Amino acid sequence: MRISLENALVLKDAFSQPTFSKILIENGQIYQIDNYRQEEADQRYDLSGKLIMPGLINAHTHAPMTLMRGLAEDTHLQDWLFKKIFPIEDRLTEEDVYYGTMLAQMEMARKGVVAYVDMYFHCDAIAQAALDFGMKALITRGLTDAKGTGKAKLDQNVEYHQRWNNKNGMIKIGFGPHAPYSCSLQYIDQVAKVARDLKAPVTMHLYESKEEDYSLSQILSTTLSECNVIFAHCVHIKQQDIKLLAAGNFFVAHNPASNLKLGNGISPVQQMLNQGVQVCLGSDGAASNNTLDIFYEMRLAALLQKMDDPTNLSLDQSLAMATINGARATGLTAGRIEVGADADLVVLDIEKPWYLPREFLKAHLVHSASSMDIFGTMVKGKWVYLDGTYPTIDQSEIQRKAIEVMRRLIDTGN
Repeated sequence: MRISLENALVLKDAFSQPTFSKILIENGQIYQIDNYRQEEADQRYDLSGKLIMPGLINAHTHAPMTLMRGLAEDTHLQDWLFKKIFPIEDRLTEEDVYYGTMLAQMEMARKGVVAYVDMYFHCDAIAQAALDFGMKALITRGLTDAKGTGKAKLDQNVEYHQRWNNKNGMIKIGFGPHAPYSCSLQYIDQVAKVARDLKAPVTMHLYESKEEDYSLSQILSTTLSECNVIFAHCVHIKQQDIKLLAAGNFFVAHNPASNLKLGNGISPVQQMLNQGVQVCLGSDGAASNNTLDIFYEMRLAALLQKMDDPTNLSLDQSLAMATINGARATGLTAGRIEVGADADLVVLDIEKPWYLPREFLKAHLVHSASSMDIFGTMVKGKWVYLDGTYPTIDQSEIQRKAIEVMRRLIDTGN
């Protein structure tokens, strides 16, 4: 099956300018750009008035937490986590997690996300949901060693890796030591050794709140320094530690909305970029954000860094954080439109007043665009959202089941 996308402006990557191009897709990959005849395609889409760009990557979330959206508002992080969230999570079943993940993927697809990084539990359900929906995911089991449960959780994570890693070219399984305050140094080292030997990525919360006081150099004295790591948040990273993040194969997943909503502050993103740290964007979970919207995160991130200096976080840097940096962090997608890459694309309707004048489209994408302008989201050559529809799922059934779960959680939580 060959699919031709025609008559659209195409932004090939964060550092280019949009040009009129046509794209031929075959077997889920970009087969040709411009240099082909229209009759070579089995399906043709006239995308006049549209812009095609690389799909967005959500580099940090907890997808099933869509089930808890709005249940823990106006609360400090520790109370939010230990008094509100954990008691509900203790009651979640695999089926609950499946439908919470499907709901999250519906939202992310509608808002231009083609791949995401997840840290949670019941990971069989998350992986199955990702495959059923058709979205790419780096899935990590959240790990702690409290109350002697560390080994069992790590063994479970290894089993997930055996079952799901590289499944259909859509799923990666990594390891998710929750945070330095919930994992001992010995346990972080144990997890990292397993991840290193499996060549699997790691993701971990780091310096999310001002109460967190530990040594990054001690943490990186473990085997974690030999792993590919996505550190989430880094709001209260010490100035002298930023260079440590730049030295290894580390990424920072910046979550500006969640950081603000929980009162944790503003991450020093520009300082990290200036020192060579690789920064991407995440939403965190819907229970702390409450939206899984990387377009929103991109603009908010830019505005927060410009608070004292308007030259901070350029258009290219902002778009790169949402696309190619997240792609490099996850290894799930190319983050650019090029021959041979998976066709992981977003199509926006730019026939809107806020995309004028057309000479400044990149500025409009960062500072004017809305995720609601998304016309289509394609993952590996298949539409997962297209013009108001979800071609791969039964939308009404997913929403019905998710509402049932939410009602039960709220009722039992009172």
